Amino acid sequence: MGSSGIFDAARQAFAGNTFLILGFGRFTGPAAARFFERCGLPYSISDCRPAQELAPRLDGLHPVHVHGGPQDASHLEGATAVLLSPGVPRTSALVRAAEAAGLPVWGDLDLLLPLLARPKLIGISGTDGKTTTVTLLSAICGHFGTAVACGNNGVPVMEVAAELDRADFAVTEVSSFMLEETQRLRFDASVILNIAQDHVDRYADLEEYHRTKLRILRHCRNTDVFVRNVDDPKLRDVLPPAGRVRDFGLDTGFFDRRDDTYIMGKCRLPLTQCRLWGRQFIPDVLAALAVADELGLDPEPVLETVRTFPGVPHRFQIAGETGGVRWIDDSKATSVQAVAAAVASCPKLETVIILGGREKFLDFTPLREALAGLAGVICYGEAGERIRGQLGRKDALYVFAFHEAVRLACAIVPSPGVLLLSPGCTSWDQFESYEVRGRVFAEEAELALKRRFGPGVRP
Repeated sequence: MGSSGIFDAARQAFAGNTFLILGFGRFTGPAAARFFERCGLPYSISDCRPAQELAPRLDGLHPVHVHGGPQDASHLEGATAVLLSPGVPRTSALVRAAEAAGLPVWGDLDLLLPLLARPKLIGISGTDGKTTTVTLLSAICGHFGTAVACGNNGVPVMEVAAELDRADFAVTEVSSFMLEETQRLRFDASVILNIAQDHVDRYADLEEYHRTKLRILRHCRNTDVFVRNVDDPKLRDVLPPAGRVRDFGLDTGFFDRRDDTYIMGKCRLPLTQCRLWGRQFIPDVLAALAVADELGLDPEPVLETVRTFPGVPHRFQIAGETGGVRWIDDSKATSVQAVAAAVASCPKLETVIILGGREKFLDFTPLREALAGLAGVICYGEAGERIRGQLGRKDALYVFAFHEAVRLACAIVPSPGVLLLSPGCTSWDQFESYEVRGRVFAEEAELALKRRFGPGVRP
């Protein structure tokens, strides 16, 4: 399709429909509005925030109605379909009312991606490592054609619809929220990196969360492939309803444990030569290699891309060093499993960790042993006091304010040592995003450690 092809396709597929965009936050809602404008499809907007708070996001848009404040079934008047932002749960009253009225409720991936004729569709899901894997795989595919990284990584598919229409590869980060109900969403290659406890504020239990993740396979075709992590006990026996299975893991031919070397075809890459620091990233790289191999990509440029890949911001990134103290920004680590992986890559006796943030009721007791030998533990925020109690460390400290937590951690971290922000919680109790939290951490740590030790070095 040409530059207007995807918009023509959507206009034809949904002719006669008026959409209600349910949820108008930072990403999906505004992107959907701009997409519908280009398609010439009428739409209205509903959000739980007052209409005046939505005004800055409405510039240049022409919705039929803007419904702000308390949401009720009257917001559905005139709508024939709903475009649901992933942050809005399917259990919300307005979604239930739409379903009861027989209105189709679409997610953005489910609506848009099946309309694309050109790109290979690659979907990456899992509890941890999605953004790293999507970014790496997009860089790999970019050596062999045009690749677009999109989805839950902060790049809504509807925002980059024109680019996707021209691309050779669409590498899509897929959250569980995007998979809760799908009518036709499928990928040429579907990857589930891992499954661990997360989003207990949204799902009844781990099994419901597990089932939701597996819905990425729901509409597989015989020509599709499921790239499966055989090192994860929750995934190793999973089979798709159709298509093939390609396994990745430490013993599937892509890694040599004897000398910590990545393998693809006849090419080898020692882990020590990679810019991506931290053993927790090994499964992400192995997943990318498995997909690249399935796509038939040349091993040499694939491994060269792995070698030079720097990682993604706020995911176990060295933010600076002074006075023998290195501070590491892992603000994107919002699960217990991610925290455990980060701690495993740090020198225990020299590390002080900062945990906490928005309360989502994860169980932190599995971290007791891993954190027992650390030089210090600082808990903060909405979830911090509960986390401190679950860790069972009498010397663990709690403060509510994040800024104070960073300054306190800087005062007690040994030299040489590591100051690690790996919070295990989202940022939304005090920050609008994990990116902002990570930037504040780097700035506060630099100021506090310079006061303590003098000038240092930032990468």
